[in-house]
Amino acid sequence: MQTPPPPAPSPAHADVTIEPYDRERHGDGPARVVEGVFREFGFTWEPLGYHYDVLFPEQAYAPPDHFFDVAVMDGDVVGTIGGALEDGVAELKRLYLPKSLRGLGIGRRLLERFVTWARAQGATRAILWSDKRFTDAHRLYQSAGFRVVGDRICPGDPDLADEFGYALEL
Repeated sequence: MQTPPPPAPSPAHADVTIEPYDRERHGDGPARVVEGVFREFGFTWEPLGYHYDVLFPEQAYAPPDHFFDVAVMDGDVVGTIGGALEDGVAELKRLYLPKSLRGLGIGRRLLERFVTWARAQGATRAILWSDKRFTDAHRLYQSAGFRVVGDRICPGDPDLADEFGYALEL
């Protein structure tokens, strides 16, 4: 009896790399990803205001107390993740994926990248803020051990988004 071949690896895992943002290689890819998600949800896109950081992540997320990585598939940026460290607390920034790539494990890989970075920086706690309408993201955060610790209206957001705050003890 012939053994069937093993299942093909998931495209989300096989063809996606997570790499540090590089202006020359990734250009405005992060901004395109974030803009796409904002348009999906009907949010205001402010490239020279609230979203300046994803247009110039090399400035907004400069090491050593910040980082910004991208998920790349077939040479295109398809996801983003950033982090900032202050007083032993790492804050997750800008985890975004297009709708077509959610639920495939890419978001989990991006989140794991953030947690790995936070621990390597000596953070004892990780936090994040997420629009209350991002239910897919909330399931991801909770499955990784993050717990809701508060809510707020997002400062600086042109839409005054209502957000949940999450925390994870590292």
